[in-house]
Amino acid sequence: MNGTAVDIEDNIRGTIKILIDKGWKNHEFNQFVSDLIPTNRTLPDLRDPWCFQKNNSDHLPEASVVICFHNEAWSTLLRTIESVLQRSPGHLLKEIILFDDFSTMSHLKGQLEDYIRRTPKVTLIRSRHRIGLIKARIIGAENAVSPVVVFLDSHCECTEGWLEPLLERISQDPTVVASPIVDHIEGNTFEYLPQSLDNLLIGGFNWELKFIWIPISKNIWKNRTHLSAPVKTPTISGGLYAINMEFFARLGYYDDDFDIWGAENLELSFKAWMCGGSLEIVPCSRVGHVFRKKFPYRNKRGSFKKNSVRVAKVWLDDYAKYFYQRIGYVKGYFGDVTKRKELREELKCKSFEWYLHNVYPEMKLPDENVAYGQIYSMGNYAVCL
Repeated sequence: MNGTAVDIEDNIRGTIKILIDKGWKNHEFNQFVSDLIPTNRTLPDLRDPWCFQKNNSDHLPEASVVICFHNEAWSTLLRTIESVLQRSPGHLLKEIILFDDFSTMSHLKGQLEDYIRRTPKVTLIRSRHRIGLIKARIIGAENAVSPVVVFLDSHCECTEGWLEPLLERISQDPTVVASPIVDHIEGNTFEYLPQSLDNLLIGGFNWELKFIWIPISKNIWKNRTHLSAPVKTPTISGGLYAINMEFFARLGYYDDDFDIWGAENLELSFKAWMCGGSLEIVPCSRVGHVFRKKFPYRNKRGSFKKNSVRVAKVWLDDYAKYFYQRIGYVKGYFGDVTKRKELREELKCKSFEWYLHNVYPEMKLPDENVAYGQIYSMGNYAVCL
């Protein structure tokens, strides 16, 4: 309990070993260990006393929580749902919308429907075919009835007091996209591993248009009033955040021509900053997340590249060349981006140059390097460079 690790002996054999291997194959985490842990296990309360002075939950907007999944393990899905239900004030949690993206595992059929029938505030939407995370989230948001929608992955655990700080920031400024601190749940032992406020990481990206975690810059550090105060972030990881529904709709939700998964977090990050909003990580809110090294199921081939090219075409302006260099200038089929460019013009969004100078000045341009590309020996020498 309290987020502690469950350790299994390395030399275990027999039926248990078979079950452990099956769980890793199906989910890319130790399902056997997850199944041993109660769905309502306790977690450490890591809030600073400063956090308790900040919000008045009687005057905050209601929230709809959207959880999309495809073939999620039973125990991790239920622990996500139960942590939301048990650690969210009842008057602020309007509903939990589960979106099943065409799961095939038996426990996500009748067993899940039975659970939902006896669980207040939880509804289920099922897709008749595989549409992917991005379209699933759009549909989930469109079905939400609250002024704020909160997106969670289906293998998370919310800590006590996680919801109120996110709603507080949005109530103060509806154009803020608010993310909790995303703590790590170790995929083998399911130990809850919190980030330290002294070494808090925020979101960045590289020129392959992949999200990365980066340390807080000196410029941001010197302007902070408290370690638990919200901190601006150039990007968000994408899986866990809260957003005002009117602002989300004004931004055009996600690009609905994206495939399955990938780059949607950068698209949202760029257009939020460039089109009149901002992104923040709110340290008084913490949610644990199981980070998997790879997907346990197949995604549509080339979806990340297609989505990234669409992001570059619409949002990166002349800086898109740095991304194209990384993919060898082979863009492939990426569809028509006319409507997304028109949306950007309608919103009178700022340039990507403005974003780099004002939001992510630490981002290094490849032009500043002496050279880039492959390096290899021209001789027949079996030596390292």
